[in-house]
Amino acid sequence: MEIVAQMDPSVGIDSLVKPTIDMVRFTVTTSNPRQTHIEYLPYPDEKFIDESLQFYSNEKRPLEEVYLRRNKVFIDGLSVEIVSVTAVRNYNPVTEFLHPYLYTITVRHGPVFEWIIHKRYKHFHDLHKALAHYIERATGRSISSLNKSDLSEKESNNDQSSSLSKKHEDQPCFPTRNDRLSFINQFTIEDRCKILQNYLNKVLKHPKFREHIATREFLEVSSLSFIQGLGVSIKEGAIAKRSIADIRGRSIFLRVPFVCDKLRCHHAQQWFVLKDSYLVYMDSDSALIGFPMLIDKAFSFNQGYQKTTTNNGIKIKNSQRSILIKFEKEDDRDTWFDCLRNVTRKSLFVEQILFYSYAPRRQQQYAHWFINGQSYMEAVAKAILAAREEIFIAGWFLSPEVMLIRPCDDGSMRLV
Repeated sequence: MEIVAQMDPSVGIDSLVKPTIDMVRFTVTTSNPRQTHIEYLPYPDEKFIDESLQFYSNEKRPLEEVYLRRNKVFIDGLSVEIVSVTAVRNYNPVTEFLHPYLYTITVRHGPVFEWIIHKRYKHFHDLHKALAHYIERATGRSISSLNKSDLSEKESNNDQSSSLSKKHEDQPCFPTRNDRLSFINQFTIEDRCKILQNYLNKVLKHPKFREHIATREFLEVSSLSFIQGLGVSIKEGAIAKRSIADIRGRSIFLRVPFVCDKLRCHHAQQWFVLKDSYLVYMDSDSALIGFPMLIDKAFSFNQGYQKTTTNNGIKIKNSQRSILIKFEKEDDRDTWFDCLRNVTRKSLFVEQILFYSYAPRRQQQYAHWFINGQSYMEAVAKAILAAREEIFIAGWFLSPEVMLIRPCDDGSMRLV
């Protein structure tokens, strides 16, 4: 008995096509960072409004905030956005093996301020880790549990899946795998940059994330960055500092090159700000400003172990004091060294000034020549009455009982 089996020709085709489709779907899913190895960062509060306490017409924060130590960075009412993120493959095969790409980030704050920073993936990861820790302390739950609860809620409530998806779309989405484990190459690096740019912009959208200390350090800004009258920040960053005199009087056995750099007492990291004419350091948490160093004619800086007696250090000196700053990596040291060299070349205080003065000639200043004491006293009285922030009086001798404006019927024109 002969049995003839009639088979549908489409069955054989489907058996061949189906594995191929599954393989393509698997490849697309694993290559899409939005589908795997990501972590959503919930906002501290879902319904937030970036309320501005005060708007400044000159688009800078007033100098008064430095003395009040409000420790606020960005200007109220002005947006902070990441304009672009690009990357180049530039790394040390030993120390930067897991992070081969160097990302160049362009940041814009309002219509006036724009600066460029350079980061690697580990800096993004440190920022995300710090913000996640902040959320965990605020909510009392871990990030994984928060994401799992949203996922379980989405699976249980199919009607609300669209709203939950929109909620995740609004939250910062961070790729948790580094460049090596994600197999980032020249074909996928552009998508990687877009993901990181989108993550940063969503982080900067929330006022609490924007003013977080980790975000400030990542963007290399501080409470001195956008202050009226303090100049433009050339370079900022957290650096370990110590005075040159810290090693004086210590035993010679503690100065052995192999152990000296570890045993030497470096101070805790301070936030350094390099402006166009001075270098100052401050405490990031309290906004307490340390000693500012003017870039004067005696300003000098050196690097190298023979001149600094430390690894990856820069010795800075001016006519008033000397300090030693120490970096974790050689690249950071070289970047700061180049910034110091460029600022020194352009500073007006390092040039030979008329009559050997420490300050150069400048136009449109408030200084004025007085012939006699009457006009001088009247100008002092008017300046004191018009003062808005502080009154600083310096001199060899002070007579507060002197009447500044004469004639006067009462003692209101005296200092005390």
